[in-house]
Amino acid sequence: MDAFSEIVALYLETHNYWVRKCVKLENVTKADKRAFGLPTMPRPEIDLVAFDMRNNELVLVEAKSFLDSYGVWFEVVSNPKVPGAERYKLFTNEPFRRIVSQRIKDEYLQQGLINVNTKVTVGLAAGHIHSPRDEVRIQKHFSKNGWRLFAPQQIKGYVNALADKGWEDSLVTIASKLINRRKFGRKR
Repeated sequence: MDAFSEIVALYLETHNYWVRKCVKLENVTKADKRAFGLPTMPRPEIDLVAFDMRNNELVLVEAKSFLDSYGVWFEVVSNPKVPGAERYKLFTNEPFRRIVSQRIKDEYLQQGLINVNTKVTVGLAAGHIHSPRDEVRIQKHFSKNGWRLFAPQQIKGYVNALADKGWEDSLVTIASKLINRRKFGRKR
């Protein structure tokens, strides 16, 4: 797991989700892989699987930091035909999304972690989105599809707020305190 996924997992836990990290799906068959057009793919892995018990919702989260890069473009999460869209299969490959969602629901039902009425959806946690215009377009596209966008400002706000949190032996919390506090622990 990468550092950004760890931050997103903490963010989700703070917002009442329980989270599993780097979830490899055991029950995806060769026929499933052919159905979503990736017959030689290894077992699919979901960055984060987050369960919101209050809303009985399981969210399959793709975490993309892209902090020192171009960021997430609207086109790559909305159009399967543009270069780079393959990195966003949960959003651009409908058969992949449908099959993976069903397989994880089956697996978690069998384990007793969710119930038959649990809704499964997808979400994107982005550390950087290419432009404000792209962010608005992604948000609208995701809302229309019932998906979740955990936007850069939400995540950044959470990390900054950790500076005011009490002692916690967490790299993310300690880093936030170091970055957001001046000498003698006073906030900037």
